[in-house]
Amino acid sequence: MKNKDKITFVSTVPGLESIEECIPKPSKNFIPEWFKEIPSNRTDTVRVCPSFPDYFSLGYIMPMWTDTILRVDQKGPFWSVMQTDYSWDYHGDNQFIDWCYPNLRGVEAQFVFKSESPWKIITPPGWSVLQLPLFYHFNKGFSVLPGILDTDVHHETNHQVMYHGDGEDVVIKAGDPFALYIPFKRSEKLKSEVRYQTEEDKYMFKAKHLDLNKHFRPNGAYRSLQRKRDKESEQNKGRWPWTKTQK
Repeated sequence: MKNKDKITFVSTVPGLESIEECIPKPSKNFIPEWFKEIPSNRTDTVRVCPSFPDYFSLGYIMPMWTDTILRVDQKGPFWSVMQTDYSWDYHGDNQFIDWCYPNLRGVEAQFVFKSESPWKIITPPGWSVLQLPLFYHFNKGFSVLPGILDTDVHHETNHQVMYHGDGEDVVIKAGDPFALYIPFKRSEKLKSEVRYQTEEDKYMFKAKHLDLNKHFRPNGAYRSLQRKRDKESEQNKGRWPWTKTQK
């Protein structure tokens, strides 16, 4: 079966799939500049915290496909694009914005635009994608609303985009990071449990404890333990790898 083991981004505009800066790519290709500029020899910054590089390497980022201007002022919503192949629409206030206080990072949204996206996403049966805004790129003017798309059935990616421009032009350049997509398999769900720690838990927590400054480095002990856990998970098919008999 086609696409049984991959996510596919399909352009509906001829030639777009050949414009390197505008095609969806793995997230690691869009690491924010502020993060890359942190000195690598510093051990007291988020650069040594594995949650950041792990997050920056998760999923795929869809860049903006053409230079775009969004604005809402006294005359109403306005958009402008460089190529006639593309356009925008709006998401009526009665659909979303009238029912909540929409804001991101404390910045209120005055309006919600809707992209007429030229990209379709195809995933294998049983797979969906989680659509997210780009939290660490800190776009002040806009934010893509999060949601789940069952892209094995429904392939459109027409984004709802909150406008935070307060009457000013919000400019999104072609190639700018726009939205994050994280594929996941719907059938693989974890049950939840709440309890007090056992002796086995205590052993695991102690065994996995790592000193931040010494081990949370690109090739430090954290990565070694991570690779070991991944290997054990594959070998044990999800069975709990730690036992009280381990020393």
